[in-house]
Amino acid sequence: MIVRSAVAILSILAALIGTVVIHSSLGRAQEAADWYSAERGRITVWHSLNQARADDFADHANGAYDLVSDLIDADLSQDLIVVVWPSGADPADAAQRPPLDQDDAIISDVFRDTSGDVRSAVTDALINEAAGAYAADVPIWFRFALGFWSRGPLPGFYLTRAGSVILFDHEEFYSIEQLETVPSTWQFQAKYFGQAGGMLAWWIQDWGAEALADLLDSVADGVPFYDAVEQVYGIPEDRLISEFTKNAERALLLLWPYIEEQTPPFYERLNINHILIVAVSIPGAILLFFIGKRLFWD
Repeated sequence: MIVRSAVAILSILAALIGTVVIHSSLGRAQEAADWYSAERGRITVWHSLNQARADDFADHANGAYDLVSDLIDADLSQDLIVVVWPSGADPADAAQRPPLDQDDAIISDVFRDTSGDVRSAVTDALINEAAGAYAADVPIWFRFALGFWSRGPLPGFYLTRAGSVILFDHEEFYSIEQLETVPSTWQFQAKYFGQAGGMLAWWIQDWGAEALADLLDSVADGVPFYDAVEQVYGIPEDRLISEFTKNAERALLLLWPYIEEQTPPFYERLNINHILIVAVSIPGAILLFFIGKRLFWD
C-alpha cells in the first residue's frame, strides 16, 4: 500500500514538472524574438540569436548566390528574405515574425540553424527563378545536389556510400523513381546525396555549366525535366542511371570541385622496398633470437 502511494505521488510530481517545463518552453517560443538582420545585395537574412550570427549567415547566403547564379546563369528578380527560425517558433504567428517591410520580396523560411540550410534556401530561389513557372518540375535530387554544390566540401562519407556501388556488385544506384524520395535512414541518405552530387558533377565536367543553364531554360519553356535532359545531354530518361553508372567512379572521386582531401588506403601507400625489408628482417630476427638464446641462456 505504501509503495503504491509513493508511486502515485511520484507520478503526480513528474506530471506537474513536465507540465511546467512544457509551458515554460512554449512561453519562450511564443515570446517575440529579438530579430537581427544583415543585407548582402538583394538578400536579407534575419536571425534571432545576435547580429554576428546574422552577418555570418548573410555572408554564406551571398556566397551561395555568387556561385550558383554563375553556374546556372540565373538572377533574382525580387529581393530574397531568408528567415532563420528559432526552435519552437511558429511562423504562422504574425507576432513572432521579424518586421518585414518588403511586400513584394521572396520569403524563405529556414527551420534549422545551419549555414548549409541558408545556402540551400538561396539555391532553391535561384532554381525557381531559372525554371520560372515550371519550377515545380525540377526534381528534388537536382535541388539537393545544387544545394550541396553551393555549400563547399561534400562530406567524404557521402562519397564513400555512393562509391560503394562501384565496389560491390550487389548494390545499384537509385533509379529515377527512387530519387524522387529522400530515404529516411542516414546510411541511405548518404548514398542518395552522394549519387545526386555525382550526377551533377558528371554533367558539369562533361558538358560544362552552359549546358546546365540550357537545361533550366528548357524547363522554363515548358519542356519536362527529363525530356530537357535528353535534349541538352542526349541521354534519354531510361538510360540516365546506366550512363551515370559508367562514369560514377570519375564523377564521385575526381569531379567534385570542393572534394575533401581523401587519405589513400593503406595498401596504396605501401612501398615495395619497405615490404622487402620487413620480409627479410623477420627471419633474421628469428635467427638472432635463437643464436642469442643458445649463447646466453642454454
